[in-house]
Amino acid sequence: MSEKKYLRYIEKVRYRTKIFEPYQPHILEVYKVNDFQRLEKSAVYDYLEEKLGSLPGTERSFRNYINYLIETEQLKFNGNIRIYYPVEELPYGKQLQIDFGEYRTRKGLKLYIFAAVLSASRYKYCALQDRPFTTLDLINHLLDCFEYIGGIPRELVIDQDRVMVVSENLGDIIYTRDFKQFIEEMDLKMYVCRKNDPESKGKIENVIKFLKRNFLRIRDFGNIEEAKERLSRC
Repeated sequence: MSEKKYLRYIEKVRYRTKIFEPYQPHILEVYKVNDFQRLEKSAVYDYLEEKLGSLPGTERSFRNYINYLIETEQLKFNGNIRIYYPVEELPYGKQLQIDFGEYRTRKGLKLYIFAAVLSASRYKYCALQDRPFTTLDLINHLLDCFEYIGGIPRELVIDQDRVMVVSENLGDIIYTRDFKQFIEEMDLKMYVCRKNDPESKGKIENVIKFLKRNFLRIRDFGNIEEAKERLSRC
């Protein structure tokens, strides 16, 4: 389905009566027996049909109900242990990681942080503003960043932040309209990862931490102009 149809569909099923609500204990029992591991939803659907007879909805409705149980934390999966291996450093200029942060100064000024770091180099870019980011703010900061580092990277690493990503449709990322147009014009390859994922964008998360703990923690600003001016001298 198209992006618009998918978004309308999401809004529709979000408030749809949960026809599988009476089956919730049976569903949770299936996951309990399987040690709350992730299971194919279609397999769970087939199993319940075998045990309980014809179900009141389609497999699609069933998948939506499982997602509802997950979102409301009625169904929680066992966390898998992640095994870490050292990886080779990326080539110069291949990948630009970006991230956002927030910080409130002692004087009460709330700062919104944009940061970027270029792979295999010392190039780091930071920007501050006193209001939440919009997609156009992000695009302007990226253009300033490209000018600062002297070029455009081959790949941009982001997480599923709302100023860039609307939703995910069966693994396909749906970008905001302006951001989608931007990455197409810039011919940028995208890599979208989960939030707080050190394997994918640990470098930029460290930049955000450094900015908060080293630059901002020992300084106090009462207005955004003062904060920007001081950051530009670092």
